[in-house]
Amino acid sequence: MINLTATHGRPKQLQGLMCGVVALLLSACQQTQIVFTPTEPPSLASFDTPYPLDNHLPESGVIIPATDPVFSDEVHTELDLPYQLHRLASVQRTHDLSSNSLSNRVSLAAISPQAPFNNPDILQIALQEKARALAIHLADPCLETFSIRVSLHSINLSLTCPDDVNHIYGLLVQFWQPNTFVDATTAPVDIDNIRRQLKLNKHLNAFSGAEIDKLWREKLLGPEHPYNKVLNNDALFDSLNLKQLQQIQQQAASQAQWHLFLPNSQAKNVEFDLQASIKLWPLLTTSFPKSLSKSSPQADKRETTTPKQTQKIYLIDAPGSVQTQVRLGYRIDYRIDHSINHAIGHTVDSELGDISETNQLSSQEVALSCRSLSALMGRSFSGRLYYDLREKRGLTYGIYGQCANAPLSSSIKFYGSTAIKHTGAFVVGILDHLALVKTQSASQGEIDALKTYLMGEDVLSQDSSIQRENQYLQQLSTGLTQVDVQKLNAELQALTSKRLQQLANGAFSGEPLIILRGDIDKIIPDLTSKLPEWQLERVKVD
Repeated sequence: MINLTATHGRPKQLQGLMCGVVALLLSACQQTQIVFTPTEPPSLASFDTPYPLDNHLPESGVIIPATDPVFSDEVHTELDLPYQLHRLASVQRTHDLSSNSLSNRVSLAAISPQAPFNNPDILQIALQEKARALAIHLADPCLETFSIRVSLHSINLSLTCPDDVNHIYGLLVQFWQPNTFVDATTAPVDIDNIRRQLKLNKHLNAFSGAEIDKLWREKLLGPEHPYNKVLNNDALFDSLNLKQLQQIQQQAASQAQWHLFLPNSQAKNVEFDLQASIKLWPLLTTSFPKSLSKSSPQADKRETTTPKQTQKIYLIDAPGSVQTQVRLGYRIDYRIDHSINHAIGHTVDSELGDISETNQLSSQEVALSCRSLSALMGRSFSGRLYYDLREKRGLTYGIYGQCANAPLSSSIKFYGSTAIKHTGAFVVGILDHLALVKTQSASQGEIDALKTYLMGEDVLSQDSSIQRENQYLQQLSTGLTQVDVQKLNAELQALTSKRLQQLANGAFSGEPLIILRGDIDKIIPDLTSKLPEWQLERVKVD
């Protein structure tokens, strides 16, 4: 009995001890509650890092992007090629993380600098469905590597496999045959499946919150802008048939300039039969418009009405959501306010060009503003917004900047999400930083860090064949030549705090466009309290 009683008492003591340990562990695991300040002045990071004298760290040199062209254009005057032929200019100095040295990557790209493609969202899904049908019909492993990248002004189809480049080319041109979607001998597509995918994407966008980007584009550009007229044709999504699909494909093919990308001539299986390629070309009456290959789309830019700035915050209602999605930014490709010229003096005329008469930024100036300012404010961990609104104040998991530089419109957008109760403070924080960058010069340490980021980003992009092609097609679409790109990189390397401040005053002039998606009934009181001068307008997205 004695032994049993003693044995029975030990578990009680042990149980009490265990409870105490668990309580200590739970208290230790709890995070210290953050006290959020409703609003406070913007805070900037210090880029001046003092090191001890005995800590001899190596100094990083200036990153200078390569000036040699990535692709070389092959010219064959004896042949009327229907495409512009490009080869990798040389064996890349760095390892290409996106390709296999035993494989050949061949890309066939259609670009349309002067006007966007019509219904590119439909065409993207249709071409993907065609690739699936071809892979089943031909049982060719090369088709399993099919990749497609579609934008408003470019459609790039690629295959990467060990086969001969002539064979790969032959597979790619099948996607552009006049009857590719309907011909039973070349794997017709399932039109019902295409319609289902289009409808499913629409529902997924509404569920995921991607509808906020659709509204962003509509409010930024206006409903009549070409970019808003060629996408999201809901009526066509419901009624699409094979004949309509074929018309969309043929319209895209007829307005396109064609570019064929081949591997470097030193690779294996890259002897390309030009005569055979012409015979296989699906559009024999269409040849590459050489007179347009280097023309600038800026000369033919269509004038569109820019929505008036009315100091409104547009709200998309998402009842029950626990966070608010935020989109805030500017269109930067049209006009600079006259008051900006007076505010920063005649230096704008000398450094940004003579804009006092037309107030129109050149494509070079738009690209410079877009890249530098979006990176300064929103380049993830080292951007101003991320440092202050996340690291210092805990208002978000992340906030980022996006530069959208397209032929018919360019813009800078800052996007992120915040808790419902911090919506007002989050928006005010972004606005405060946009005001600060126009009035206060950046430190030299921050300027140096920005240059390192931009130049390093450019160098790293050359490690990927996909990125190299994308950048090249972007240059062609926006009318930038290799010389223009080198000038842009030179300007970025020579960037000063004064120059950056001038760019900010030009790009961030007027009022920003602000769109929020969240539980409206819960966020309106906070917005009214912290942004009383702004009107709140509910908007329903179709």
